[in-house]
Amino acid sequence: MNEQIQGLVFDVDTFAVHDGPGIRMAVYLKGCPLSCAWCHSPESQGTEPELVLTRDRCLRCGRCVVACPCSAHAIEDGHHAIARERCIACGRCVAICPNRALSIKGYWVTAGEVVAQAARMVPFFDHSGGGITLSGGEVTAQAAFAAAVLAGCREQGIHTAIETSGAASWERLQLLVEQSDLVLYDIKLVDEAAHRRWAGASNRQILANARRLAGHNVQVRVPLIPGITDTEGNLGAIFAFMREAGLGTVALLPYNTSAGAKYEWLDRAYEIEAETQSQEALVRMVERARAAGLAAVIG
Repeated sequence: MNEQIQGLVFDVDTFAVHDGPGIRMAVYLKGCPLSCAWCHSPESQGTEPELVLTRDRCLRCGRCVVACPCSAHAIEDGHHAIARERCIACGRCVAICPNRALSIKGYWVTAGEVVAQAARMVPFFDHSGGGITLSGGEVTAQAAFAAAVLAGCREQGIHTAIETSGAASWERLQLLVEQSDLVLYDIKLVDEAAHRRWAGASNRQILANARRLAGHNVQVRVPLIPGITDTEGNLGAIFAFMREAGLGTVALLPYNTSAGAKYEWLDRAYEIEAETQSQEALVRMVERARAAGLAAVIG
């Protein structure tokens, strides 16, 4: 393991329970080649540290205006505006903000530091059957760093998992699959035109990589976006693809209505207006997956 290789992380959850079995340490890496309209972590998409503003905490006191060396902040008519093209994420405004309305999403850390943090959690992992999960963003966007973390954790006897969209070359993905005890693999849409419309890129590589994963410990994950990915046509196409590709386990992820809140942090619009699926609808989707010969769960 190259302990000194660095990666850009935007969050670490040391008590994650939805990212693989047991209690897990979920490490969220920045950078993603997709731009899914429903992305729950828009702060994960960029490849550099970036400033976020929690507006309901902002006092509009103007201290950030004075502190910023790039004139990126302005208080105008009671509104806090950020010229993001000027911001260099230096953190001076963050340090001076009296109400913690400002923060930097993204910090550099070495693989050795992540492994050491995971090693301190081994008693919790052992008790619950948990481990470490590398997620994103897109984990393959920092493949060398991720591989070093996974290898180091395996040396410590820690269960390893990755969550990936598969939007990468097979060589990059394979590097991580070989170091992972579990692969959580997102499949959102089978139709390529729809995938381009809603995720911002082709899905050809994603589906091709999925076919190569047969024989590995894989759970396909489908985010259920109302009217987009949760339609009968799309789910039927996903289930048929999985059977043809030899992938037998699927988790259906109900729509999270809190996804849009983070977009305000970055002064971005959120275009999805929907409610989560009813329990009855979710049960029907699971039953349909099982009827297709798949092991299916909700969440």
